[in-house]
Parts: sequence; structure tokens; C-alpha cells
Amino acid sequence: MSSKTNSRPAEVLAQLLDKVLPNDPVSLYNLRINFSIYITAFALAIMGMSTQAQTVNTTPLGLVSFPINHGTTTYLSLPLEGNPIYTGVISATTANSITVADSPAPWTAGALATAAQPYFVKFLAGPQAGRTLLITANTTNTLTLDTTDHTSQTTPILSSPSSSFDVQVGNSFKIFPGQTLATLFGAGTTQNPLSYLVGSTNVAQADTVSLFTTSTAPASTYYFDTAAGAGFWTLYPTTVNANNTILYPYSSLAITRRSANGDTTLPLTGCATNVPLLIKAPGKTTSYTSAQYPANLALSQLQFGANWTQGTSIANADTLSVWNPSPVPGHFDTYYQLSADSTWRKYPNSTTDVSSFVIPAGSAVCVTKRSNATGAASYLQPPLPYTLQNTSP
Repeated sequence: MSSKTNSRPAEVLAQLLDKVLPNDPVSLYNLRINFSIYITAFALAIMGMSTQAQTVNTTPLGLVSFPINHGTTTYLSLPLEGNPIYTGVISATTANSITVADSPAPWTAGALATAAQPYFVKFLAGPQAGRTLLITANTTNTLTLDTTDHTSQTTPILSSPSSSFDVQVGNSFKIFPGQTLATLFGAGTTQNPLSYLVGSTNVAQADTVSLFTTSTAPASTYYFDTAAGAGFWTLYPTTVNANNTILYPYSSLAITRRSANGDTTLPLTGCATNVPLLIKAPGKTTSYTSAQYPANLALSQLQFGANWTQGTSIANADTLSVWNPSPVPGHFDTYYQLSADSTWRKYPNSTTDVSSFVIPAGSAVCVTKRSNATGAASYLQPPLPYTLQNTSP
């Protein structure tokens, strides 16, 4: 059976959370990161420095807030997803599309592939459970998907010849709305005012948002250009309207707050995932991503599995780099796992076991794969840091 659900506006959720939960955020002074994860009374509360798995009876809704301090660059991720608008099962697949059992499904042709409002499919069961893909086109019952996972490598959902990693008929999935620069930060209009960040007529004075793909590709830096009319987001150094630039779920970004603009806070609302997420990490490259979940994760909890290469040193092991803002201007600390006992080390210290190091919720990370990896081998899947029972997608 399929279902259609209505999205709850972020403002309504934030107001509800304010009524039922404490006001003080958790402070991680050792990393100079303040964040809070607030969950409604009928859902999960993932708070504090605890990395113990927790059990809840419904899909958790939450609010994560990030301090954006003036004169600094803050690396962060988008660990929450939009409230699902549809859940269902797959009746047919191609290399890059799925057909749903409903015919017609409760949407019109093209409605899920508009520039101003992106939508994503997340598989909830089967070999690709946890994989999240952008909808690029849709009919009344078929969804065409971007099977690159926003990387340079395409992984079909149905291979030829067939593969054990293929999406299967009968697998369940959900559709949820994504974010753009305009939907998250505002568009400078009365209906959608610019929020949290400050625009300007030039990039040197405006706050900026930088988006990444791989470490070898330059970051794409955007700012809100107020030179004409209400203004719009633009990719520096162009002057083209970039309001509809997609902010991919679970991706990393960097916000630079100008010294003259003062401190602010960026709140993010949405749903925590109810299935372990697949991280696309193509071989022989470094990919910007995140720890995926709106909860603290110790390195020992990651358990990346057979697709993660342990080694005797940083030279022959896959690595995970975590953004550390201290001391200013910040840097990425790099970690790897020893093949002898699966414990973690922080480069360049090869002797101290740092497996208990906690990656704060919402952190930006980089994953470097040393060897070639394609298809199923290019995905990592850290386990959920919480346990969900009796959940609906």
C-alpha cells in the first residue's frame, strides 16, 4: 500500500519544539561548535555527548541549529530531510527510473521535477536501502532519477547484466522535498525574505555559501547579490540567478560570515532518517560528505564494512577527515583504521587509539578512497546510531 502525507512547515515544528523541550543547546566547547537537536515529545531525543543507541517508536522529527560566527567559515552538513510526501512500492525498474504501483500516483506529470522545488527518492528496503537520488523527471507513475548520486560516477539502479545490488520490484521507497539556496536561506522577497545570511552588491562584503563535490574540484561559491531589485543568489563571479541551486541531502557546505555582519544561528528542521544511509564514495578520490545522521557518532560506531579499507598507515588506508574549527580558521583532522585491530588513529599520531572520538552531529567530513571502487563497492553505510521501532516510512 502507498500513502501520501502532508509536509509540516518548519516554523510550526520549531514553535512546537519550543513548547515541549529545553531552550539551552548542547555546547561542545572543545570543538567550539554549539548545536542542538530538539525532538518532539512523541519522538526521539538525541541530545548531549552520548553516543549510545537509543530506541523510539516513530520516525524522529528534529531541529538542529548551527552557530555562524562573524569573521569565520563554518563547515556543516544537512543531516535532516524533508517530511515525506509519498511512500510506496516499486512495480518496475530501468537503469535510472522506477515505476510505482499506484496508477495514477497522487501527483501530476512534471510536478516532482521543477527547478524551484527539488524532490528526492530514498529507497527504504532492498539492496540499495538508504540510497537517496534526485528526481529529474516524472510522469503520473514513473520517476526518473539522477543515478550519479551527485558525483562523477554513475551507478544504475538496474544493471545489465543484473547485479545483487539492483533495486528490486516490491522494494519500498519514499519521496521527500529537498532544499535550494532560496528555500533554505531565502530569496529576498516579501513571501520568502533573506534569512540568517547577509547579501551585498559584491562578494567581498556578502556572506557566502560554498558547495563541494570532490577535493580536486574547486568549491562553487554563492552570495546573495543585492545589486538589482530584490536581489538573488548568484555563483561568483557570474551574475546569473542561482536561487534554484540544489542543496543535496546529507551534503556538506561552508558558510563564510563577514566580520561586519555579527554572529547568527542557522536552524535546520526536518526528519531524521529511519534507515541506514548509503554514502557514495567513488574510488581514488576524496569526496565531501557528512556523517549522515543528526546524532553524535563515535568513530568506533561507524563500522563501514567490507568497502572500507583498513591499513597499516595512512598511506594505504582509506581516510575520514572531520572539520575542526579550532583554532580559527579551522582545519580537517584526518583519521584512519588499523588493519591489525580495527582501531582508529589520528594522523600523524600512529600509536594513540582515538576510536572513542565523537564526530558532532551535523559535521562536515571528507572520505578518501585509496583504491578503485565502482558499483556497490563505492558505497559506505554506517549503522543508525539509534533504534527505531514500529516506524512508518
